[in-house]
Amino acid sequence: MSGLLLAAALLAADTPPLDQDSLRQAMTEAAANPGARPLTGQRFRLVTRFVEEKPRKYGIFKQSGRWLYDRRKQTLVTSVGLGEITDRNFGAFKESGLAALPPLQSFFFNVDVARGQALDASGRPVSLLMPRARMGSPGGVPLRAPPPNQNFDLADSSKATSFGLAVPYEENGPSALPAGMAPLEVSQARGRRDHAERFARDLTLVVEGEITDLGQKPQVFCGGWRGAVTFKEITGNTPTWVKDQQCFVTARIDHVQVMRGDKEVSAWPKAAKAAD
Repeated sequence: MSGLLLAAALLAADTPPLDQDSLRQAMTEAAANPGARPLTGQRFRLVTRFVEEKPRKYGIFKQSGRWLYDRRKQTLVTSVGLGEITDRNFGAFKESGLAALPPLQSFFFNVDVARGQALDASGRPVSLLMPRARMGSPGGVPLRAPPPNQNFDLADSSKATSFGLAVPYEENGPSALPAGMAPLEVSQARGRRDHAERFARDLTLVVEGEITDLGQKPQVFCGGWRGAVTFKEITGNTPTWVKDQQCFVTARIDHVQVMRGDKEVSAWPKAAKAAD
């Protein structure tokens, strides 16, 4: 028996960490089959690109690594940010038993976004608002004139599927983030726009850690969210109505790097300072 356990341990040690595609596949299979082997203890290494905030699209809003060039200050602003998982943005919050867990931060590593149906600013399908004329009916019923034209404002509509990590974090309390890292880290650097943008477009975010189990049921918990994203800095003056199916697994993040090619720009936890 001890030989089998040793062989299993060696096999686990030789297993490469999960990347975005393999982690999404493992989560999809676990969500579809509650009796599947738990994912607890599996390592991951997720690499995502930094994205420019300016396009103001929902998929960009969900990314953790973002950059923006402030023309007025001639400054490149880069940020690594997580989002909080609550009953306001995750429909299965109570059913998954998340209320009993520490506060959770979200890191999305895979987000697919497609254009949704045409909606008005209130979230109503435009097809239901368009006037229609009866072109005739059995029995010789005369034609009926269309109703008066209706005025309405069109809104953007997106349909998304998102996979992410749920990472415990409480300010001045328990944290599954690397030591010294907060859910939002921002840095600024002055420079010419062309130089700054060339630098930012080559940035990647590397997140390494291990899948955990905090007692939530099921281990991979999925739920929907529907609402309007109306923050001006994200959507401009046009509201975006979103229907998002989200799946999470709890995790501990051990190491985060901001990379440009093979060069490390910043990292958490911070390297210890050399003694004098």
